[in-house]
Amino acid sequence: MENIITIGRGRLLCLEDSKKIARNNAKIIFSKETFPAMRKSREVLLKFVNNRTPVYGLSTQFGNQANFLDDNIKNDDADYFHSLRERQYNLIKSHNISLGEESPEEVVRSAMLLRAHCLAQGHSGVRPETVESLSLFLNKGVHPVVRHYGSIGASGDLIPLSGIAAALTGEDTHVYYRRKRMKAIAALRVAGIKKLQVELREGLALINGTSFGTAIASLAVFDLRRLFPQMLSAIAMAFESLTIIGSAYNPFVHKLKGHKGEIEVNEFLNEFWDGNRLIRSLTDVRTETLSFFESNGNGRGEAKSLQDYYSLRAVPQGFGAFKENLERSVVWVENEMNAVSDNPVVSMNPEKVYHCANFMGYYVTEASDVLKMDIAQASSWLHAILANMVHYRKSSGLPANLVKRPQIHNGFRPLQILAAALAVQNRKLAQVQQVFMIPTEGDNQDVNSLATHAAFDLREAVSNLERLTVILLLASAQALELRGIAKAGARARRIVRTIRGKSSFLEADRPLLEEMEAVTQLLREEKI
Repeated sequence: MENIITIGRGRLLCLEDSKKIARNNAKIIFSKETFPAMRKSREVLLKFVNNRTPVYGLSTQFGNQANFLDDNIKNDDADYFHSLRERQYNLIKSHNISLGEESPEEVVRSAMLLRAHCLAQGHSGVRPETVESLSLFLNKGVHPVVRHYGSIGASGDLIPLSGIAAALTGEDTHVYYRRKRMKAIAALRVAGIKKLQVELREGLALINGTSFGTAIASLAVFDLRRLFPQMLSAIAMAFESLTIIGSAYNPFVHKLKGHKGEIEVNEFLNEFWDGNRLIRSLTDVRTETLSFFESNGNGRGEAKSLQDYYSLRAVPQGFGAFKENLERSVVWVENEMNAVSDNPVVSMNPEKVYHCANFMGYYVTEASDVLKMDIAQASSWLHAILANMVHYRKSSGLPANLVKRPQIHNGFRPLQILAAALAVQNRKLAQVQQVFMIPTEGDNQDVNSLATHAAFDLREAVSNLERLTVILLLASAQALELRGIAKAGARARRIVRTIRGKSSFLEADRPLLEEMEAVTQLLREEKI
């Protein structure tokens, strides 16, 4: 049952679940508590309908036109219910207008999972048929075409989620099925899925939540959580090759600071370095400095520094905060994955319908924005470490360009330029999306979270950080072999062996693109 995920009432999803649905084509089923709760929720909502009690988005228009009451509210049931259905279909049709490049299939799959899970909590007043339609799309591999632009993360991801809702209802839109792009109605026929007939507020419920932006963030944070220790491993290998001074990484130093993340990053590095013979002791460096001074009278010449550059000395302080922000962001994103992000929401006891703002994506925005800033700093940091390795003035005796004959070979110098380009892009992506908030929709949405913008930027930033990690891993493997791989710690030697299965030692200039892609795959398969 590993490839089947149970969702709905009483179940909590995690980042791993999003990944399994998005990338491993896992299937979903619903918990036994789900459908009874959904039916009860709909019964409560139906009482408000039958009593002709005005409910937002059901008997009213949407957004800033919530004061437009259905003109059939006092008419007989047939006219009123027809009017309710028409409003829901019109909502989906009018909002299915996303623009730009097509969103990746994995994002669309995760978004369908999260919307189904949200509605299956039993607080949206929708029928089980609504979430069953989403489950059939996931389980049979029908993937609606949703484009990049449209959401501002307020009133949910209305426009991108309308692309999914339009496919469920058989509107004139496109999907992918069995790797072919086709009209939604054709895919429904071929896949043997009945088009969804929306009732009451089901059109609004399908689109009025944070599921799209949260889907993007869930996959990006999943990737970043996997990448973080791999990045630290690349840094640790680089530091061995640069024979840094170990004093800055003594546990006593970080105990004095007291930050949890800092202490944990420092512990990771010290465990990684276990058994190595390259990290220098401060005592030895002091002895060498005194010896140099004595043999060069009055300090003529340049002695070894008693301290390394900041990029080589301050990793626990810099990356500890990153680690804590990552852990906090995992909690926030997973909580949003399990949240009832909808408006209005239904309470069964007492029987009430609440108008609210649970469609706001601020926690996703905050998580994405903070992590983008951390990634930007880390990207510049990895570039600085690489600069130490490539330039002979800073590399503690490694050859220029990290090649044996730098007079004719460029070696890893072009990779530093590539690393700079990636770092600059991540700096740009680090802009805080929340400050770009813009009033829209008749000023009803006068504040908005821009969660989907932030999540898309986070996705790109994580991908760039992964590329930078690959560059540093390749450079570190080269540098350790130049320095003397036998002196490296066991973990560094093991990683070098793994890398050498995809990328051999660089004796002479050659294109490294395919090798970088191969090492990237090693990271994704967690073989490093």
